[in-house]
Amino acid sequence: MRFVANFGAKLRTMTSPAERHAELSRAIEAHDYRYYVLDDPNVSDQGYDALMRELRAIEQDHPALATAASPTRRVGGEARSVAVKVKHETKMLSLDNTYSETELGEFFTRVTGGLSATESVTYVVEPKLDGASIEVTYDGGALVAASTRGDGELGEDITENARTLRGVPLGIAHQGRITLRGEVLIFRRDLETMNAARESEGLEPFANPRNAAAGSVRMLDPREVERRPLRAIFYQLVEGPGLHASHAESLAWMEAQRLPTHRKQVVVEAAAVLPAIQEIDAARSAYPYETDGAVIKVNAYRQQGILGETSKFPRWATAFKFAPERALTVLRAIEVGVGRTGAITPVAHLDPVELAGTTVSRASLHNAEQIERLGVRIGDHVYVEKAGEIIPQIVGVDASRRTGEERVFCMPVACPACGGPVASKQQDGDLVISRCTNRQCPAQVKAQVHYFARRFAMDIADLGESLVVQLVDRGLVRDVADLYALTAHALAGLERMGDKSARNVTASIARSRARTLGGLLCGLGIPQIGQVAARQLAEAGRSLEAMLGWSDAELRERVAAIRGFGPSMVDSVSLYFADEAQRALLGKLVALGVGAPQPAPEAPPEGPLTGKSFCVTGVLSKKREDVHADLRAQGATVHDAVKKDTTYLVAGEKTGKSKLDQAKKFGTVVVDEAQLVALLGGPQS
Repeated sequence: MRFVANFGAKLRTMTSPAERHAELSRAIEAHDYRYYVLDDPNVSDQGYDALMRELRAIEQDHPALATAASPTRRVGGEARSVAVKVKHETKMLSLDNTYSETELGEFFTRVTGGLSATESVTYVVEPKLDGASIEVTYDGGALVAASTRGDGELGEDITENARTLRGVPLGIAHQGRITLRGEVLIFRRDLETMNAARESEGLEPFANPRNAAAGSVRMLDPREVERRPLRAIFYQLVEGPGLHASHAESLAWMEAQRLPTHRKQVVVEAAAVLPAIQEIDAARSAYPYETDGAVIKVNAYRQQGILGETSKFPRWATAFKFAPERALTVLRAIEVGVGRTGAITPVAHLDPVELAGTTVSRASLHNAEQIERLGVRIGDHVYVEKAGEIIPQIVGVDASRRTGEERVFCMPVACPACGGPVASKQQDGDLVISRCTNRQCPAQVKAQVHYFARRFAMDIADLGESLVVQLVDRGLVRDVADLYALTAHALAGLERMGDKSARNVTASIARSRARTLGGLLCGLGIPQIGQVAARQLAEAGRSLEAMLGWSDAELRERVAAIRGFGPSMVDSVSLYFADEAQRALLGKLVALGVGAPQPAPEAPPEGPLTGKSFCVTGVLSKKREDVHADLRAQGATVHDAVKKDTTYLVAGEKTGKSKLDQAKKFGTVVVDEAQLVALLGGPQS
């Protein structure tokens, strides 16, 4: 916490411990309010800490004063072992989205059509907060309960976590029972500080404030939550109609109770709504928090009651979503990387630029056709957006800024890693790519070994990327089967590899032999066969030895019978098992005893997601295989790719553009991790 002045000397005239305790508590709460709500601190860190130390000392001498409302009691209970679900008294609905002036006009028409023709309507326009939704209840002036949104009916109890949010008062003047709804978020500047600390500890930084907030507020240990720079902003008083006549009056009352609100709302008639939205859009980069749109609500509670709600959305409110943020920067270089299948992918190196709350310095250019379509040259000023607000991509060029020194980029005709030939315009699904044709290419082998060791494949935890590079460069590993011939003695001579580390690596490799066939087939990286398809294929084959005994006709017949396997997947598996080099590798793995038989598949359970199908992609807070298990437990089926019948695409961090494009093509609903949790019926233990 950073404060700017000193405070507290005049308080020391009090002599009664109870009076002094009350005065210190009020002072600390006032400073929390100024810092976390008004963002206008007026005490130094040292001054604030001195007040808190004195308060703790008084409570140590007089334990009866250490009530639940004391600022020292924000962090209370021990960590929970499981998440506890709670039912919302009033359902937490989502908001319907609008994306254009036309759709906004349709919302106004629905509102006026649902009311008497003689009624005038005013609207409250406010920033749409981009964090984690919560509900907080006060009773008798004290904070008594808090929960996440969950699926709108059932949420997760986070009462102890909410008490750690210093901008949320532990007590308010109002003595009745009230329920508030709002958003837990992290300011951009606080995320930068937190990520710097995480990186110094060797931890992965958070990709954006939204995901950091959503993951933090649901942690089971409130002591860990307290260490995160979380804030809350309230935007709705659920019992508002009983206290006030309008939403605007409720917001003003909440401010008077010293509750944190965004304080940026305006009350306008329909004609002024779009200008108010545009004003928020123009100012959003200056807000300390993320916002991806504006929320428009009918102001009068009486009119809200008349309009009512659908099963999913209130009819009296909508969210106007902004277009993706775009930034202009300079493309300094294009480098190509070689993947495990030999695919050569161009990546743009950019002058660092702020975009949607993060600093972007690299962006994918996908393939040669994309570069040609955009007309991108090295040295160009380019426009960058985030696909799905996650993946940076170049979307255009400002050709008017060209000086004549820009250079045309050409895809290499020789592999940058091995110098081998490159086959261009080779079809890979709907993409046209360039590919290194040398199977012994060290870049491919490194990527294959690293992929083989991933936790969702063979789960060789101690086989890090830098070690893989050394193993391939020194000729110790030429394919994944060579891993099982490594000895601790051979590893001990490598850089940063002592005897203990070498033993840990070989032990980890040895444990991986027991991974089932599904993990092995996934780790082999058969084209079009991801985690889900590998498991299905393994359930059909049961053992690698048995599969090697199939004829091509038998293999095609068995694979074609697997649910969700189309002709291109059948062809891919057939080509892989027919390839002499791959069969030789598979034979080595069988001889080494790698890959335990796959258990027979269990009958899918009936559940609320029966009949729904999912594709899960990107980085989530849980292992992808655990997410798949959660979905299957609810009756859903899971695909590796987005297909015509895929109901939902779950898009985590680093979601690829191709899957988002496929979802758009097939009309698949794209959901983030928080929405997935809601579909699953709340957090899974």
